[in-house]
Amino acid sequence: MNTSSKKKKVNRTKRFIYFFLGFLILLNLLIITSGKSYLYKGLKETYFKGKTGPGIYDSLVFENRFVKAGDQSVPLLVSESASALTNEEKEFLASIQTTSFLILKNNELIIEHYWDEHTKNTKSNSFSMAKSIVGLLVGIAVDNGHISSFDAPIANYVDFFENGDQVTIRNLLTMSSDLNWRESGSNPFSENAAAYYGRNLEKLISRLTFGSRVNDSFHYASGNSQILGFILQKATKMRLSEYLQEQIWDKIGAENDAFWSLDSKGGMEKTFCCLYASTRDFAKIGQLILNQGKLNEKTIVSDTTLNELVQPAILNDGSNNIRYGMHFWLTNYEGHDVVYLRGILGQYVIVVPDWDMVIVRTGHERMDKIERQEGVQKDYRFDHPEDLFYYLKIGKERFMQNLMNKGKGY
Repeated sequence: MNTSSKKKKVNRTKRFIYFFLGFLILLNLLIITSGKSYLYKGLKETYFKGKTGPGIYDSLVFENRFVKAGDQSVPLLVSESASALTNEEKEFLASIQTTSFLILKNNELIIEHYWDEHTKNTKSNSFSMAKSIVGLLVGIAVDNGHISSFDAPIANYVDFFENGDQVTIRNLLTMSSDLNWRESGSNPFSENAAAYYGRNLEKLISRLTFGSRVNDSFHYASGNSQILGFILQKATKMRLSEYLQEQIWDKIGAENDAFWSLDSKGGMEKTFCCLYASTRDFAKIGQLILNQGKLNEKTIVSDTTLNELVQPAILNDGSNNIRYGMHFWLTNYEGHDVVYLRGILGQYVIVVPDWDMVIVRTGHERMDKIERQEGVQKDYRFDHPEDLFYYLKIGKERFMQNLMNKGKGY
């Protein structure tokens, strides 16, 4: 290499270094002037580690509060008719980075399979499945008289908002509060990113506002769930993890401790996400819903309250939101009603009452949501991820197989 070529190479290297340093300076100025200091943690825990977003094993990244399993653990029973996944099913589930797949039929395990280092005791992030558990806790708080009713104004419990007397707990639960919240799992400047990586949820929530179109339409916004967390804390005078342990975890006979990520040490639970639990214990939440609020001979939430939580939300125009109730997703599969919990990376607890079945899937990714079909009034597949219906297909095949084994046909 001649002298001229060496100089050009050195100059290119210098330009790159200057450009990189300039980029870092501008990035820091942007973060400082915008007040979005949570971006430092977000960058550190994602791009600097070769990731593009949150993961299902993020618990070590944050402070957590434990939810103890207690002394009354009730292990799930394995059915005599238990079977394995087929090779085709395993291949598909592995192709979308599934970590666990479980089916309960008649409150017994008929399928349980894990991938890689994930085991029956591994705890992974629920992501937005936690919203449905928050919905259950709100229902329990109504049953217990801690919250007067689903139609109580949120101003009765929190004073963050000027028009809090015009928004009800039901509006939050049905995602119809017209909350000013940018819902995004990938935008680093969204409220989701600030809530996930930030250190002061109360400050973030107190800056939000509600629009004038309360209960007019469905607008999925994680901030609704976080507000419900503050309401529950104020109404019950307990931390969310403590209330979950007392009202649900002890009573379902959880096999493992769980934990809930906090915004800071000793701080607030991230009630829009981030409850970490084992696949078996997620399945027990599904069995609780299937059993109309009862498990292990204990009534955890009244059947009246639970039924209200899983009914399609009624909006101001009188229409039913057939895809969402009060913090629970709803659909229909080949004529069978389905209630389910859902997380952004493909976390599911799926309840099919007609089959007496609970399906649980955890993993690192899910398929895209299905778009609305033109001209279809009741489009039960709209806004639901495509892989959901594959899990239901597996469930139906096991249900049919069970009937055939009993000689009942279909």
